[in-house]
Amino acid sequence: MFKKHATVRYPEKTREFSEIYRGMHVLKRDDKGAERCTACGLCAVSCPAEAITMEAAERKKGEENLYREEKYAAKYEINMLRCIFCGLCEEACPKEAIFLTDRIVTTDYGRDSFVYGKDKLVEPVDARIDVTKRQTPEVLEFKQQKKLSHNR
Repeated sequence: MFKKHATVRYPEKTREFSEIYRGMHVLKRDDKGAERCTACGLCAVSCPAEAITMEAAERKKGEENLYREEKYAAKYEINMLRCIFCGLCEEACPKEAIFLTDRIVTTDYGRDSFVYGKDKLVEPVDARIDVTKRQTPEVLEFKQQKKLSHNR
């Protein structure tokens, strides 16, 4: 009777989230604005819920500024209704292309809108999403080693 209420009066008040909260996914771009994903499929294989599907394609002449490698993900989809937000996809990615952000996944009444494609997942060039909270000090130290080929 005299306990504090568990209900938060959203949108007047917002709930506090943990620093390592796993929210909506983002496909990152490199410093030049090219997509990092090379469609290797490791994120899809590591996903226990089998929520990630992709189709690989070869980069055409003139698309060097759009895609980082010769192979890229022409189609990349995450079924957010299947996703359990475990973070194994971001751990498996060798190119650091996918991260879980602190953004909340939007709600809807239909099931079709929860299959997120590249249009919702790839970060905009002009509005980068900060994911430094998701990277541990060990990872940041590892990335400083420029002699490793994927850190160049």
